[in-house]
Amino acid sequence: MNVASYMKLDKNRFFQGMMLGLVLVAMIALPNLSRGQNKTTQINNLYTANIDYIYNISKLIASSSSILSPSPTPKETVEENFSGYCINVPVLLYHHVQPDSEAKRLWQTALSVDSGIFEQQMFYLILQGYTAISAKQLVDALLLHIPLPQKSIVLTFDDGYKDVYTYVYPILQKYHILANLMIASGLVGGSDYLTWGDIEEMGRSGLLYFTNHTWSHYPIDQGGYDKVKTEVQTGRKQLEEHVNQIVNIFTYPYGTFNNDSINVLREEGVLGAFSTIPGFWQCDSFIMTLHRNRVGNFPLSAYGL
Repeated sequence: MNVASYMKLDKNRFFQGMMLGLVLVAMIALPNLSRGQNKTTQINNLYTANIDYIYNISKLIASSSSILSPSPTPKETVEENFSGYCINVPVLLYHHVQPDSEAKRLWQTALSVDSGIFEQQMFYLILQGYTAISAKQLVDALLLHIPLPQKSIVLTFDDGYKDVYTYVYPILQKYHILANLMIASGLVGGSDYLTWGDIEEMGRSGLLYFTNHTWSHYPIDQGGYDKVKTEVQTGRKQLEEHVNQIVNIFTYPYGTFNNDSINVLREEGVLGAFSTIPGFWQCDSFIMTLHRNRVGNFPLSAYGL
C-alpha cells in the first residue's frame, strides 16, 4: 500500500477514517505496552502493524457503500418516495454477539458481531448522542405522531440466542441502553438459546422489550392461514406468560412476508412489524414492514450513523 493509493480516497473522509483507525488501535493496544521499550517506538510499530486495518476503515468510510454504509435519505426525497407520516429512526439488526474466536469455533461468523466491537459500537452511540428506544415507542410515534428524542435509534436482536444474555445484557446494563429481543418462543430453552429464566430476568431490568418472532421461527409467507395464525398466536401467548408487557409488535423470521401473512397479523392485533428491508426512514404507510439495517464487525460510522 502506497501514499498514492491512499490519496485516491476522498480526503476529508479518508483522514476521518485514519483518525478513527488510530483511536481503535490505541484503545486496544496501548494498555498492553511493555515497559522495556520506548513508548514512541512501540506506537510507531503498532501503527505499521495495523496500517492495512486502518486503511480498510478509512476506505470503508470514504466509499459510501450501499451495503455497509447506508446513508439517511434527505427528508425531501422521503416525502417524494414515501407516503404518510415518516421519521428518521435507524433500526439496527443483530443476531449473535460473542467473541470472534467463539463465533469461528461454532461456525457462526456470518451472523455474529464480536463482543468487544459491539461494546465499542454502544459506546459510540452514547458519544454521538443517540437515544435507544423500544420497538413499541417507534410504532407509537408513527401511529400517533408522538415526538421521539432527537437521534432515536432501535437496537434489535433476532431469535433469542444465549449469547445475548452472556455478552449483550452486561453491556446494556453498563451503559444503560435499551434493546429489543425478537423471540421465537418455541426455541427458548434449546441448545444455544435463552431460557425463560434468562428472559424473565432481563425483562425485569427494564432494559429489554420483546417482540413476537413466531413460535418455531417459521417463514410465515410460506404457510396457509391456519398455520400462520397458530405460529403468531402461540408465539405471543407463550411470550406474554413470561414478560410483563403486551406483545403486539412482530418481527418476520427470515424477513419474509406477503399480503396474506400481513392480514393475519392485523387480525391478531399486531400494530407494527419489522422486516429486513434496509433504510433509516420509517413511515406509517409501511408500518407492517418497518426497515432494519444489518450490522457487522465495523464501526457504526461505517453504516452512516
